[in-house]
Amino acid sequence: MSGRDGSVDIARGLAITGIAFGHVLRGVKNAGLIDGQSAVYLVTDRAVYMVHVALFAAAAGLMVKGSLTKRGPAAYLRERLGDFGWVYVIWSIVQGLLQYVLAGSVNNERTLGSILALWLPANQMWFLPWIMVMTVLVTVARPWSSRLRGALSLAGAAALSIGCWGLFGPFIFLEGLGLSVFFFTAATGTLVGYSRLRERLRTGGTVLVLVVSAAVYGLIIALGHPAAPTTTQFDRTPVSIGQGFVCAWAGVIAVFALSGLLDRVRPAARLLGYLGRRSMVIFLAHTLALAATRILLVRLGIDGVAVHLVAGTVIALAGSIILWWATRRRLPWIWHAPGFVTG
Repeated sequence: MSGRDGSVDIARGLAITGIAFGHVLRGVKNAGLIDGQSAVYLVTDRAVYMVHVALFAAAAGLMVKGSLTKRGPAAYLRERLGDFGWVYVIWSIVQGLLQYVLAGSVNNERTLGSILALWLPANQMWFLPWIMVMTVLVTVARPWSSRLRGALSLAGAAALSIGCWGLFGPFIFLEGLGLSVFFFTAATGTLVGYSRLRERLRTGGTVLVLVVSAAVYGLIIALGHPAAPTTTQFDRTPVSIGQGFVCAWAGVIAVFALSGLLDRVRPAARLLGYLGRRSMVIFLAHTLALAATRILLVRLGIDGVAVHLVAGTVIALAGSIILWWATRRRLPWIWHAPGFVTG
């Protein structure tokens, strides 16, 4: 198979939209604009954090085999580790300096010492060291190369995820390990396998998968107490971890099924696909845009939660892309590592 699968870009676009919305939601709560103990907030926060980064991890896993096979292990590792490590350092410092300069206006103030403590990731930056760990492990395991390797890799990833489900921090490489099973399952299945499954399901099967998985996800969110994979906001018990594991998988499957259907709806496919192709740009820059939006709205005396959620999410997405367009030629090194790092 050659080329891109449009539904994966759409899934990634939905994931990054969910990530931006989740950060806007918690920013509004931290600013005191919404009651953090209200039922509406708690259910919405749990629903978003249950699935958005897990979906992002699964979409990343689908791309591994093609990239690794094309480049070879050594070149693949140098490129991926160099790129992720570079942008982690650059954006950790950029975000930290802005939080330091805007102390008093942002929810999370920083000191100069904390900015340089790069072994303690701030905000969303933990994801980059996590995916560096996954890159090394999947390059060694190559779970798609045989059934035995696939079975052992999935068993190990599932054990790691369940053991680390809801545990978070404080050091790099130790955060986000609850996501391992999503990344490794997708890497084992490969993009080719995913596309073949889509073809076999066709429209009717995809709709059925969407309805069933969305129902399971919604029922567990509404009636259970699931723990999310990458946040300590929720209690960790055997029951909550089990519910969270099933709920997160149901949510990921539902979104991929929805993405397959939206791939046939041209306006939605174009917009979400574009967001998906620019998802890393948005991931790096969106917290700057949403924080600026919240500060501006508060200074204008606008405290409506709905306005903050909609405007914050939209500007987080659009502002990140605008910043990328404005800097990609003159400051390309803030978005990608230079060639001497990646080879």
